[in-house]
Amino acid sequence: MFYINPSVDMLLKDSELNMKLIKQAKIFHYGSISLISEPCKSAHMAAMKADEAGVLLSYDPNMRLPLWPSPEAARDGIKSIWNQADFIKVSDNEVAFLTQGDPEKEDVLSLWNDNFKLLIVTDGPKGCRHFTKSFKRKVSGFQSENNRHDWSW
Repeated sequence: MFYINPSVDMLLKDSELNMKLIKQAKIFHYGSISLISEPCKSAHMAAMKADEAGVLLSYDPNMRLPLWPSPEAARDGIKSIWNQADFIKVSDNEVAFLTQGDPEKEDVLSLWNDNFKLLIVTDGPKGCRHFTKSFKRKVSGFQSENNRHDWSW
């Protein structure tokens, strides 16, 4: 496990945010781990207010169940800010967890919100699917000589 309780990132306070800088961004990208405990959760929520300045919100839950108190807390926490994002990248495993359904079927559409600009579902080596208001598409994965899974380059 890559986690020590408390870790520095868990201690971030909203008073420590440079909101002027965050509001100058085009896109603010975040995950769900910062939603697990205070004071970081409040800092995360404060930073998301950058959307009021026209900043696009990009969300990758990056689910790490062992860090959450329970699976139910993880599901509730991840979904608590789901509909505020403009862009979401979620894995097929996360779709299965969040919907408690089959990520290969149309269960993923239950995660769609009409405020989204893009929802991407990564399917590992099989590729990905992406959804917008006007279309849905699947892109197949591919192998290359540079695909290395041991990361020992």
